[in-house]
Amino acid sequence: MVSFQSKFASDIQRMREWRKILGYAEDSYDRHLVQFDRYCRDVFPDADVLTWDIALSYLQAKRERCDIYVDVAAVRNLGRYQILSGKDACVFPADYFSYKKRNLPYIMSEEECRRFFHATDRYPHNPASPLMEYTAATIFRLQYSTGMRPQEVRHLKRQDFDFSHDTIYIADSKRHKDRRIAVDHGIMDMCRNYDSIARGMYPGTEIFFPNRNGNEHWAQSISTLFHKCWKIAGNPEVPERYCTPYILRHNFATQTLTRWMEEGKDFGQFLPYLSAYMGHQTFRETCYYLHLLPERLSKMEFMDISGMIGGER
Repeated sequence: MVSFQSKFASDIQRMREWRKILGYAEDSYDRHLVQFDRYCRDVFPDADVLTWDIALSYLQAKRERCDIYVDVAAVRNLGRYQILSGKDACVFPADYFSYKKRNLPYIMSEEECRRFFHATDRYPHNPASPLMEYTAATIFRLQYSTGMRPQEVRHLKRQDFDFSHDTIYIADSKRHKDRRIAVDHGIMDMCRNYDSIARGMYPGTEIFFPNRNGNEHWAQSISTLFHKCWKIAGNPEVPERYCTPYILRHNFATQTLTRWMEEGKDFGQFLPYLSAYMGHQTFRETCYYLHLLPERLSKMEFMDISGMIGGER
């Protein structure tokens, strides 16, 4: 149970409930809101209305984090809620920090990709969290082969998997744009085997990728898992802000477009399908990946996903 201790506590809790009514995940900003709450408890103990000075002071202290944009979003939503509640609060500008200047995502080479997934197969056993060695090999392959967002994979429930038809229903997606996607049969077999192992350890949960308590993983725990696998793989060091589970989605998109380019497919005809599959709201979001296709990528021979997952595990 999340608890808040500053004078913002009641408004933060009501904001969470308000967002839930609007259809958003109630706990989507919890980790960031707890940190904001503790900061205000210690630095602004008498404040209960979000001001520019409070928001800027907190966010300046957090600006070096790779997920500063989530901190900004959490604080912005609190300000918006307080204004709707009749308070003279500040809504911090979304583009104040440079994170809005979109950086090119890191695109893995074939060799980096091969080493990474081999590392997930060798993830060490941890008695305190015995399922994690299986989670590492499964969750990242699923994301890489489908282009799902990291949060979409974490939110998956058992009922979302249709093993008879090789489809996955993504209910808790960005902007709540639900979709059902077709998935490679080999990937679904891998997920079926994982599900059997997970249910043996945590029979009472409906979360497909449960943590050691049977609940949904925090985003940070999966990011930590990703970085551990990256290190085990011996891949080159990449700044943390560029090397996150999200690069698996970027690599899915760029490799799909590269394959289409090599096959001579008409992007104008096929982009709408990729856009729908990835859950993009506009074609512009999908077209973003077109400028990530330099000549060197067009000449690469990307490995077949089905070949990659059919190995040693």
